Amino acid sequence: MADPVLHIKDSYYFEIPKLLYPYEYTRRQQFPDVWISLDPEFQEWEAERLYKELHALEAELPAKAKTLGDWQHWVHADHANFAKPLKEFLNEKYQAHVAKSKEWRAAQVQAAEKAKDKEKLEQARKLDFNQYLDHLESTHAPDQDYLPFLRWRHTHVKEFQHAVQVARNTDEWKKDDSVGEWSDAKIHSYNAHLSGKVLIPQPFATLRNLYEKESGFAISKYLLIEVVVGLILILLFSRLAARVERGAPPKGKFWNLLEVFLVFIRDQIAKPVLGAHDHGHEKAGDHGGVEHAPAAHGHAAAHSPHAHAIDPAAKFLPLLWTIFFFVLGCNLMGMLPWAGAPTAAFAVTFAMACVTFFTVIVAGMMQFGVVGFFLNQIPGMDLPWYMAILIKPMILIIELAGLCIKHGVLAVRLLANMVAGHLVILGIMGLAFGAEAALKFSGAPGWQWGITAIIAVVASAAFNVLELFVAFLQAYIITFLSALFIGAAIHKH
Repeated sequence: MADPVLHIKDSYYFEIPKLLYPYEYTRRQQFPDVWISLDPEFQEWEAERLYKELHALEAELPAKAKTLGDWQHWVHADHANFAKPLKEFLNEKYQAHVAKSKEWRAAQVQAAEKAKDKEKLEQARKLDFNQYLDHLESTHAPDQDYLPFLRWRHTHVKEFQHAVQVARNTDEWKKDDSVGEWSDAKIHSYNAHLSGKVLIPQPFATLRNLYEKESGFAISKYLLIEVVVGLILILLFSRLAARVERGAPPKGKFWNLLEVFLVFIRDQIAKPVLGAHDHGHEKAGDHGGVEHAPAAHGHAAAHSPHAHAIDPAAKFLPLLWTIFFFVLGCNLMGMLPWAGAPTAAFAVTFAMACVTFFTVIVAGMMQFGVVGFFLNQIPGMDLPWYMAILIKPMILIIELAGLCIKHGVLAVRLLANMVAGHLVILGIMGLAFGAEAALKFSGAPGWQWGITAIIAVVASAAFNVLELFVAFLQAYIITFLSALFIGAAIHKH
């Protein structure tokens, strides 16, 4: 079985049963570059080369034995640093001191402001990273041996990155005859870990591991799933649109199912929330699906005062349809084995919320103008001028903050609901494994495992049905709230 955790965690591979995709490598050169880069023997080879490159560039590192020894101690002292190469040790040390230099400068500025010394305040504001390092040298602070390197690193960014790239060359490592072959035990262990993992090719990026990129544009599992969902939607609705354009009613259960969703979003979300100018003219045509209003009403529409106005419901309906079906497609992908729901990643839900947010901003400014959009955020209040000049700016700030917050909540709402369901299912499935462990290590009665397994299977099936309902419900909610926010932006408060 695939790891259920991967349904809520993005990665640069797809996981399927190991029997379907086994790895049977016999030599170190056959393994993927990203896996090789995590091997301790390769990292030692890389560290030797990086130190040699930096020494040639006169980077003023401490002695080789000390530098490599400090790196090894750093790797083993904290599990968060596990399998991190020398370049990360040096880079994180530099980044930490950059952050400390900003704190030090801020403290100097604050002290000068407190003393009300204008000359010292001016000097404090001009303090830079090199002066921070001078301060560390004078106070004998930790990392004294690395201060010359940090000074060099600050002014030689490109040289450092080039040295890192040269040192990591896995092609040279594969060809290096001085590197010993991996033991059979290591190769067998690595094959076991990789089996079942279908790695995604990365032509535009370098990976740090199977979950993090180091540089470039990386193609992740969720990105591919989103592209697949988009292509499916294009295929389905281009065919449906072609049928509607020809005037032929959609026939068949599947096409009528799509029409049901389209009509529901139009009549139950877009028109009530955004408003429509049909004034009931299309009531007779509602049962006809997504076709245009009958031609018999054309004359009445021509004499309507809204004939030349843009119907806000019709204007934003394509966006609402797209949001609903894209979110629904991503949610349903989480129900498929070995796939995962992209909407369980905050980057995806945040991007969806940003689409709504920018639509609100642009639509509101097109409707009322730039200044008018901001003025429209203030509810209409009959206040005397001397109260209005004080209260209305405060309300404007609160409303603008609320505008940002409610779109942020839109992203978190979808994320939390999708993640929560998968975590509950994962917890239920864990009951069977917990019962097996109790049976094996604590001598629990064997019948307990059977009962627990039945409970886990039935409960998992029930919660998967609930997850199916939640997939549709959350797509509806994010579509409805998007329509609500857009409607608030294009109508007077």
